[in-house]
Amino acid sequence: MYYRDTIIAGRTKLIALRAVTRTYIKGEKRKPKMNPTPEAVARTNFRNAVKMLTAKLNHNFVPGDYHLTLTYEKVKAPADAKKCLDNFIRKVRSACKKEGVVLKWVAVTEYKQHRIHHHLVISGIDVDTLDRCWKYGRINVAPLDPSGNYHRLAEYLLKETEETFRQEGSPSKRRYSCSRSIVTPEIRREKISSRQVWEEIKPPKGYYVDEDTVRMYEHAILGVECKEYILISLDGPAKGKRGKPIRPEKVYQTDKQLSMEEMAF
Repeated sequence: MYYRDTIIAGRTKLIALRAVTRTYIKGEKRKPKMNPTPEAVARTNFRNAVKMLTAKLNHNFVPGDYHLTLTYEKVKAPADAKKCLDNFIRKVRSACKKEGVVLKWVAVTEYKQHRIHHHLVISGIDVDTLDRCWKYGRINVAPLDPSGNYHRLAEYLLKETEETFRQEGSPSKRRYSCSRSIVTPEIRREKISSRQVWEEIKPPKGYYVDEDTVRMYEHAILGVECKEYILISLDGPAKGKRGKPIRPEKVYQTDKQLSMEEMAF
């Protein structure tokens, strides 16, 4: 028996399969239940964060929108860099309002590994306008690719902040920030009994599988088998909804042991 979670996001369907219970081979001695380590909790949280950011990017942005990298000519303190980013966003929002464009953005800031810099995914607006709004250094503009699936970008962005957003002195205690205009697509869950859906991926007509997103693993918290992949529509937005809406998987705490009730979701 499996849960199948589906997120419809732009041209994509994010599919996650998870066994309801652990699978045991006949005659095999069952492993004792163990509380997860902080490292296992962190891996699970990171995987969940990448999944939800992928869904937000795929749902809210389209080819022709931009991935920006904002750098500084002079070294900035973290608090000052946050003010500079806020100022940039205010200026861009004002320009969008004049042009009748609804501004959407997602931002991450890297504070530790290199000189402070910002990454933004932002809705399409004139590049010259973006350049005028950033007065502190260089701006690199890269249009989003035509696939409509930005899983790799989501993973890249979150790796930038994985080690820093929790640290003392970081101006932001979140992995990323985003505009209020960002829509979070819902997750829908169904319970299925066929083992075939686990063993073979059959994309519906009009879709193909992004092979780089196929992952099979054991859930670090629950110890059950899991499988994930992303389907991409060949023509226009993805369609179809099944199952009932559920909440995203919770963020687990890394500074305490988890009970079995806390591990269930």
